[in-house]
Amino acid sequence: MISIKKSRWAFPAICCALLIIAIIIGILVTPYDPYQVNVAEKLQKPSSFHWFGTDHLGRDVMTRLVFGAPYTLMFPFLVLIVSTFIGSFFGLISSHLGGKADTVITAVMDSFSSVPNLLLAVAITGLLGPGLINTFLAVMISWWVQYARIVRGVGITIRNEPYMLAAQLSGSFGAKTIYRHLLPNTMPLIRELFFLDMGTIILMMSSLSFLGLGAQPPIPEWGSMMLDGKSYLQIAPWITIFPATAITVFVMLFYFIGKGLKPRE
Repeated sequence: MISIKKSRWAFPAICCALLIIAIIIGILVTPYDPYQVNVAEKLQKPSSFHWFGTDHLGRDVMTRLVFGAPYTLMFPFLVLIVSTFIGSFFGLISSHLGGKADTVITAVMDSFSSVPNLLLAVAITGLLGPGLINTFLAVMISWWVQYARIVRGVGITIRNEPYMLAAQLSGSFGAKTIYRHLLPNTMPLIRELFFLDMGTIILMMSSLSFLGLGAQPPIPEWGSMMLDGKSYLQIAPWITIFPATAITVFVMLFYFIGKGLKPRE
């Protein structure tokens, strides 16, 4: 059983690591500048000189793809780190304290949950203005609730378990109970959800960039690259196809990693 579980997440994790290594190598060895405009070489097809072709401004698509990877992959990772911390904190507090604290926190979570995540992110980005930092804040604000709900649910479930009652009788209260008993029981679920959400956040932030609300030119974020290629889809489809393929591959890999890390029944 253990070996099956390991194989389910290990293979996509290795593939993901190899792709990230390839991206780092590409950043180091590429001879092109991702921001340098070269009109004389615009809209060139993939060739031995430009493996992924060039865009409408003559910029090498492969170079922009590897330089855009940190924007597309790191920002969702940071969003999830902050969302996980905030959501887990409020979920643990809500389940542990109960009473009025639980009522207030639950009401706040219900308020955020009443609006779809993408719609809420679009609304917040519209208020703050376009840009990666504002997109980061918008997605983070819309996403922490999921972790708060899961942690709260697990906390309430195990709060009345015999070992929790025994821990309280032995003098374990407050932060000590949270650290020793609540967190270990919620970590497997948080870990699984983190990787599953990684792909979703990549799609969300890329979608916001594609709508013109996320990364702004000339930042080579993959959603922004797809926006650049939208007008040239018929004559230069490679401008859109390669970043779209990269997004799809990473979303699928993170999904399989998350499913492979699913806690055993």
